[in-house]
Amino acid sequence: MSVPDDPPVRPVAGSGTAPRWVRNPALVFGLAVGVLLAGLGLVTGRPELAVVALPALVTAAFGARPRLDTTPVRTTTTLEPSDSGRGVAYRTEVAVPSAAEAVAVEFRVVGDRRHVVVVDPRRARRLGGSVPVTHSGPQEVLRTHLSLLGRGGTAVSVPEAGPVRSAVVPPPHLRMQHLPMPSRVTGITGVHGSARPGDGGEFRDVALFAPGDRLRRIDWRRTARRAERPGELYVRRTFATADALVVLVLDSRDDLGADVTQWTGARHGSHQATSLDLAREAAVSLATAYISAGDRVGFRDLAGTARSVEPGGGTRHLERLRTTIAQATPQPDATTAARMPLVSAASLVVVLSTFLDDQASTMAVTWAATGHRVVAVDVLPAADLRRASRLERTASRLIALERSDRLTEMTATGVELIHWRTGDGDTPAVQLRLLSRTRRTG
Repeated sequence: MSVPDDPPVRPVAGSGTAPRWVRNPALVFGLAVGVLLAGLGLVTGRPELAVVALPALVTAAFGARPRLDTTPVRTTTTLEPSDSGRGVAYRTEVAVPSAAEAVAVEFRVVGDRRHVVVVDPRRARRLGGSVPVTHSGPQEVLRTHLSLLGRGGTAVSVPEAGPVRSAVVPPPHLRMQHLPMPSRVTGITGVHGSARPGDGGEFRDVALFAPGDRLRRIDWRRTARRAERPGELYVRRTFATADALVVLVLDSRDDLGADVTQWTGARHGSHQATSLDLAREAAVSLATAYISAGDRVGFRDLAGTARSVEPGGGTRHLERLRTTIAQATPQPDATTAARMPLVSAASLVVVLSTFLDDQASTMAVTWAATGHRVVAVDVLPAADLRRASRLERTASRLIALERSDRLTEMTATGVELIHWRTGDGDTPAVQLRLLSRTRRTG
C-alpha cells in the first residue's frame, strides 16, 4: 500500500492552530435554570427554591471566566498496511494544550462510517486502529474531527476538521497455475517451447556437425553408426525455449457496481466489488502468474489515468506493475474515445473491460485480425435489479442484449472470452485452464 501526500487544506485546529473555545452549553443551561429558580423563589416567597438554585449559580460564577489556553492543537495521522492484510491500519497522535481535560475524536472512515472516542490528553497521544476496505485503488481512508473539553467542564472547543488521509489500496490477486499462451513465442530464453532451433527445448533432428555447434551436443552413438568418412560427427539439435510476451489492456473508463440504479460511472460506497475492482484484481493476478512463470508482461490503460508499463520481467517489474494497476481510476466522462494502444508483435493481448460500448471490443477484434491471440476478460458484475424501477429494469435488459450481441460478434472473430467473477462456481482459474488447453505454437 502506498500513501500519497495529502492535498493542501486550510489551517484548522486539527492541523496546528489554536482551538476556538466557547462556554459549555451545560454551564449556560445550569445558569438559566438557577436564575429561573431564584426568580420563582422571590415571586412565590418560597426560599427553598432559591436554596436549590444556589449550587447552579455558584458553579456558573466559578466558570464565568475560565482560563483558556490557546496553544495550537497538533494532530498527526499515519497509515500503513494492516497486520491482517485485509484493511489499512492508522495511528493518530493528538497533542493538546494543558487546559484540556478530555479530547473527543471523531473518525470518519471508508463508507462514511463514524466512530467517536473520548479520552484524556495522555491517551490521545496513542490512538490507533484498523479500517476495513472493500475497494482497491486510490481512495480516502480516514478523516478526523476534534473537540476539546476544558478544565472543570466550563468550556469546550468548536469541533474542527483534522487531517484527511488517503491511500492507494493494492488489489488482491488469485493464484493461477494454467495460463493461455500466445500463438507463438519469440523471446530469447524462457520456459516455453518455440519453433526455432536452439538449446533447452524438445528434440528436433540429428545433423552433421557444423561450425557453431557445441561439442557437448555430439551424439557419439549416432556418429559411430552413420559416419561414412573420417572426421564426420553427428549432433543432436533441439528447439529453443522462449518466454511469452503478454500485454494487459485495462479499460478503466468506468467503474460500475452490481446495483444498476447506481450505474453512473462513479463509486457509491457499495460494499461489493465493482467492475474496476475486478479488473484490477484480474490484471494483478495475471501479471503475477505470468511473471512467476518467467514471461514478460506489459500494461496499457485505455483511459490514460495510469501510466503505461513496457513489457518486462522480474520481481521489481512486478512491483511496478502492481503499483501502476492499483492507481488506475475511472474517467469523469466514460464516453470519451480511447486511443488504441500499440502492441508488440507475437504477443498475447488480454483486454479487461465491461464491454458496454464498442471501443474495447473493436480493439480486441482488430488485434485478433492482425495475428495476435486475444483474451477478453469480462469484469462487469452480475446485475442486481432488486432496487430497480420498471423503467430501469427495461433499460438494463436492453443494455444486456446489446452487450450480449457485442460479445458474440467478438468471439466469432477469434477472440476468447472469460468472465471474471470470483464468487461463481466457474472460477477464473478454471476458465483459464480451459483456454490453456488450446495453446498453439508456431
